[in-house]
Amino acid sequence: MSLVVAYIGLLLVGLVCFITHAALPFRIAKHLRDDYPQHWKVIVDTGSAQAARGPQLWLRMQHVLRSPAIAAIDDAAITRLWRTWRYSQWLAWACWIAALALQWHSRVHP
Repeated sequence: MSLVVAYIGLLLVGLVCFITHAALPFRIAKHLRDDYPQHWKVIVDTGSAQAARGPQLWLRMQHVLRSPAIAAIDDAAITRLWRTWRYSQWLAWACWIAALALQWHSRVHP
């Protein structure tokens, strides 16, 4: 029974980490819009009359999150969110792979 609890726990922790990874760019963007409008303007400015929106904005935000720009802002709250965003996906995959290994182990050794 404890293997079932561990298996479900790993899957749930992985799911929470994936949801965290998906939601944190929106929190980071909100902090940038509110606290650093000059940096946010650089993200949404496309060089044309229309600002980035929708998928284009999402792609630009992903590019910023993967660059050293967030660390250069030197804001503790944004840096904490960025680090959580960065490592939550890795933790999620580790949990799901561990759950698969646990499932495989329970099938091989009933």
